[in-house]
Amino acid sequence: MHLRPLRSSRGRRAAALVVAVTVVDLGGRAESAAPSPAAAELVDSTPAPGERALEGRLLAPCCWDQTLDVHESEVAQELRREIRVRLRRGEAVDALEQDLIARYGDRIRAAPSSGVLGKVALSMMLGIAVSFLGVFALLRSWRRSAAQPAPSHVAIAAPVRDEYDERLDDELRMRDG
Repeated sequence: MHLRPLRSSRGRRAAALVVAVTVVDLGGRAESAAPSPAAAELVDSTPAPGERALEGRLLAPCCWDQTLDVHESEVAQELRREIRVRLRRGEAVDALEQDLIARYGDRIRAAPSSGVLGKVALSMMLGIAVSFLGVFALLRSWRRSAAQPAPSHVAIAAPVRDEYDERLDDELRMRDG
């Protein structure tokens, strides 16, 4: 295709207008395509160190039913976004968790940190350990007693012979002899 050069001023103006509109349109699109800081945080899906573990320990405060790492409400998404931003700024995971607990209460924890449940679990583990040690000691003592020979200091008594034994011996001798 061969283009003819524009000779009229009217054609040049029209071409300049088309070029200007195209440049402005492309410039506007370029500006709208640049992500905002909040959008840049969402686009970067690489989790911050400790982010996944913290989200797994906290419940979504909208329903208190699921942890933040699996819940899909707007509140959960906002809290995940806040956790990511604060951790990327260098805030400590423990400090962030304590701040969220102060804001939403201890109920935000998926598992209680201490209290009766921890004491019950510890006592159950200790009870199981003591039971295993007792069973081990009992089995060991049974094994030792079965493996030991009869004591040698006990004298074996000679069999008591009576008249029936003598008579049986006499009959056996007569038969053999």
